[in-house]
Amino acid sequence: MKIRSAVFEDASALAHIQVDSYRSAYAGILPVEFLAHFSYAEQTQDWRDFVTAEGPAYLLVAENEAAEVCGYALGSAISPSLPGCDGELDALHVRKDLRGQGIGRELVRAMALKLREAGCKRMGLWVLRDNQSAREFYEHLGGHLLVERTILLGEDDTQAGEISYIWPEIDQLCGPGADEAPLKTA
Repeated sequence: MKIRSAVFEDASALAHIQVDSYRSAYAGILPVEFLAHFSYAEQTQDWRDFVTAEGPAYLLVAENEAAEVCGYALGSAISPSLPGCDGELDALHVRKDLRGQGIGRELVRAMALKLREAGCKRMGLWVLRDNQSAREFYEHLGGHLLVERTILLGEDDTQAGEISYIWPEIDQLCGPGADEAPLKTA
């Protein structure tokens, strides 16, 4: 397993991971109609556009030994929506069949390293309030609950509650756990 920056050719794999993850992780949290409007084709084009655009965001992928993309992390060194944070993990998704194998943890670690290299000292993120498995994951990584808000999603203004987690010192995410070796990064 290695972590690397995303490239144009990853767009289809990113779209499949994103759409499948949305439909499984957010089932019962967000309306079925809202989740159904995400298509592989549209998301593939969005990822192609994103990878070729220049901007302040970082997109990292986890790739297995067969060169298959298994998950991704999207982050940025600008975080106006999180008080006191200068880096944000905007999205983290891992293929459902590969969850629980440390891929998400390594993507968070790699993003924290990338943000630290960009000069960030504190990282935060927003997660759906009712996404209990994601909340437990971020709490396990040492995230501190910060604030809550309500957001509007989509054209029909679907409401969802979000909460934020913060790591006051990004360094706590950058090193491997005491009993865990880091994955290879490229």
